[in-house]
Amino acid sequence: MKLSRDAVVRTALELLDAVGLDDLTLRGVAERLHVQAPALYWHVRNRQDLVDQMAAAMVRDGLGDLVTAGAWMDQLADIAHAYRRTLLSHRDGARVVAEARVTDPAMSRLVELALRTLTSAGFTTPDAMRALVSVLTYVAGFVAEEQSPRPPSDAPDPALFPLLTAAGDPSRYCTVETFEYGLELLLSGLRLARLSA
Repeated sequence: MKLSRDAVVRTALELLDAVGLDDLTLRGVAERLHVQAPALYWHVRNRQDLVDQMAAAMVRDGLGDLVTAGAWMDQLADIAHAYRRTLLSHRDGARVVAEARVTDPAMSRLVELALRTLTSAGFTTPDAMRALVSVLTYVAGFVAEEQSPRPPSDAPDPALFPLLTAAGDPSRYCTVETFEYGLELLLSGLRLARLSA
């Protein structure tokens, strides 16, 4: 069987969905491809290189053709939503991207698009980068919470923690509604920062 880097990466993403990042191995990818593990080293140097390539493929697939429209806040929201979908497209996707060195041009295009949008709205280039990093890290952190299995926890003592008891299990707040609530707070804060600059 003639291997290619793309075949190795796509197979690794399939294995990721099946077993998760902790159990992803080059040996497992080789078994799925019906080859010996050393055959993979023609296409990826090591596991870290494989994770880098997996993250790059995720970014290309999810963000490569992203087009935004509307006011700057709408465009930044579009970027946040597309990034969230990208990270959710594979099991442990947020961890894969967080652990990778993504140098793919699709990521550079996304950053350039966001910086152009923000500087056109009046942000300085450094502030635009700070705003983008804030949005992307919010998305990545939220998705990491969504993708992290949580064992059931004991209910707090209502006498000691009445508000926490009333709020209920914090894990039930990892929802689309909570994501949108946090994103709106972040974008509103950026709007106020721009107006007061």
